[in-house]
Amino acid sequence: MVDYVPLIARAVATLNPNTSEQRHALYERARKTLVDKLRSTDPTLSHTDVKAERAALEAAILRVERDAIRRAAPPQPRPVHDPYEYRDRPPLKDTRKQLRILAGASGLLLILIGAMAAYYFWPRSLAEVRSIASQRSVPVIPEPADNKSGYVRLRQLVYYRSNQPVGTIVVDKLQTFLYVVRPNTSALRYSIGVGTECTALAGLYHVVRKEELSGGNQSGQQPAIDRMKTLLGARVLYLNKEDYRIHGFDASSGPPLSEGCIKLINDDVIYLYDHTPLESRVVVSN
Repeated sequence: MVDYVPLIARAVATLNPNTSEQRHALYERARKTLVDKLRSTDPTLSHTDVKAERAALEAAILRVERDAIRRAAPPQPRPVHDPYEYRDRPPLKDTRKQLRILAGASGLLLILIGAMAAYYFWPRSLAEVRSIASQRSVPVIPEPADNKSGYVRLRQLVYYRSNQPVGTIVVDKLQTFLYVVRPNTSALRYSIGVGTECTALAGLYHVVRKEELSGGNQSGQQPAIDRMKTLLGARVLYLNKEDYRIHGFDASSGPPLSEGCIKLINDDVIYLYDHTPLESRVVVSN
């Protein structure tokens, strides 16, 4: 398909005069010439090809004519504003200036009110200031007692990592805790006291004997036996070395005595006694 735009444009440029009538006559000659040329082509073009060539020519004619009209149109003069166009209109009002004046007046009024209030309520002398300070005594609120320490000492299940088998009793004398190793990195923790009889206790032991005691005075008992039962509490778990043992004490009678070995309150030692079989491992860290 031929590009007809430059051909038509060159032909239009040679017209003198270049008027609308002359251009349209040129376009008609171009259409006739194209038809004659397409009919004489050998081999003969199909109807579709002929139609496409004629459409290309018409598009080129339309484009060249549009450009010619645009070049022939006279330039539009720029509008000239009349400096006296708005001389009969009233001047615009500056509303923002009024708002600024109103805001300034409001701020000044607030400052004056604040100054008057300060002057009215301000003490007149240093003696008055001291009297006001002495009258306004602030009560001291006592801080609440820390109950966390009491909760920590309760028997409870805690997170505990150990290489000891489940059921092992681990006595940590430094932290004053006794742990019974449980599955899933946990342990049942007891609070303990360490008596003078077990200051040197350390190593691996086993529970070889268990004994239930009354934990208090009974009529008909000798004083030495009675004192020993009070010292050892409600239950005793004996270890396989001399007189080392885990025993209880009566918390209602006050803090535990310095005597004894590994000591738990009676409630804890009874629970430990009921859940600890013989030959259970006991590991004591010094």
